[in-house]
Formats: sequence, structure tokens, C-alpha cells
Amino acid sequence: MGYLQMQLMNETTETITIGICLNIDKFYADLDFTANSDFEKWDEYPIERFHEKMRVILEEMENKQQELPLLFSIPLDEEMSFLNITFCYNFIVMDKALFLHTQHEFELDSEALEVCRNEDIGCVVLYLGMNTVM
Repeated sequence: MGYLQMQLMNETTETITIGICLNIDKFYADLDFTANSDFEKWDEYPIERFHEKMRVILEEMENKQQELPLLFSIPLDEEMSFLNITFCYNFIVMDKALFLHTQHEFELDSEALEVCRNEDIGCVVLYLGMNTVM
């Protein structure tokens, strides 16, 4: 299982908020299957949108303005899709305590679980899959 560690540093307080995204390899595989990579450098491309969304979520967590759990979707506009269909890639953000309580619901390998148990992790993001929007 692939994972991506994300961190945001508050330059004023010098505190770091850390999140980890699990199943990121499945997100990338779904993108390879559905998205035209000619648009990869565009701000509207799902990877760019994901990074921007996570920056906002981590900032809001740092400022105690974000309630968790949080479900969110990242759209792939139909003009960027191989099939000319709008796809949505779905994620859930949980605090570490909720994740550890519900981890048995997900098929996760021991390496990913060990990384999530790290005391510095503030939130766990789990890629849930994709769906189409008609």
C-alpha cells in the first residue's frame, strides 16, 4: 500500500501539522486509468487539487477550525477525462484516534498502520475510490 506524508509548517509559531494519506497509489492508478496526462500541469488537474485541498485542511486543523471526520471529493473535469465523463475521487480525513478505532474496517498493511501510529501524525486521509457524475 502506498502512502504520502504531508506536512505544513506555521512560520509564525514554527509548529508542524502532519497528515498521512493512505491508498495514494490507488488514487494515482485511478488517475492513470481515467485522466488524460496532457493536463497534468494544470491547476485543475486532480493531483494539484488534492494538494491544495490538503493544504487548506492542514491549515484549518492547525487553527482548530476543521472538524473531523471530513469527506471530500476531488473532481476530474470531463474535458480532462479519456471518456468525457466527470469523475470524482473520494477521500475521508480522520483524526488519529478515530482512525485507530476503525482501522479494522480497512485492508491496510502493517507498514501503513505503523506509520499512522506515529505520535506526530495529526490526521489520516484515506482514499476511498472514485465514482462518475452524470
